[in-house]
Amino acid sequence: MRSATTASGTTPRPSPSPVRLFLAARPARSTLAAAVIIGVLTAWLGTSLAPVPTAVDAGQATVPVWRLLALGAAVLPVLALHSQLADLEVVATRRLRRLQRGYLAGMGSTCALIYLGLSATTLSVTALAVAARAWIAWFGLALLSGAVLGWRLAWVLPAIAAVIVIYWGYMGDGYAWWEFSARPHDDLLSLILSVGLLAVGVAAYSATPWRRRRWSPSRSQRRGLLPPGRGRSLTGFDRVR
Repeated sequence: MRSATTASGTTPRPSPSPVRLFLAARPARSTLAAAVIIGVLTAWLGTSLAPVPTAVDAGQATVPVWRLLALGAAVLPVLALHSQLADLEVVATRRLRRLQRGYLAGMGSTCALIYLGLSATTLSVTALAVAARAWIAWFGLALLSGAVLGWRLAWVLPAIAAVIVIYWGYMGDGYAWWEFSARPHDDLLSLILSVGLLAVGVAAYSATPWRRRRWSPSRSQRRGLLPPGRGRSLTGFDRVR
């Protein structure tokens, strides 16, 4: 069977697959490299103590460096969602959203394994468990921040939360119940809070503009001008005729 040729007699190159195009527009390699760097830094300097300001009378406390690096490791895969074609992907198709979900799951799990695997070379088991729990919370906050502010600003909410938990979370003789990045590894409330933040982030990520239009009734329906089901277009979007 002969292959198709152009007018000039040359065989056209096959178009790249959607997956390759999707990955080409995102910083996948640099994100994985950054995860390795953070993991190496955690293994090298993770047990060192860094002075930080706190609300206690002394005005200062020290925290292990791995607590600070865990935030960066969790934000990385969410930052990697930013695309060079972000303006064109605002109205994402179902196929693009499927690729984005797979990319986020793969990048998140890979970055977590790299970070925790390298950190395990020097951190104790209990410290590693706390780092993993904090990673979950920071990742959820990054998803929430990215969904609201844009993926390039996924670091904003985690950074604000880090200032709050570090400055006000230390009570002098212990940590507040909501200080998920420092409470003991077997603290149930911290685990519940971390999982809850992850759930909020996943929900914010899932609330695409299309879904928000479906979840909220049209203005006319809220005012009672139209019965439920009227004013909906054939394509499934709410629209008042």
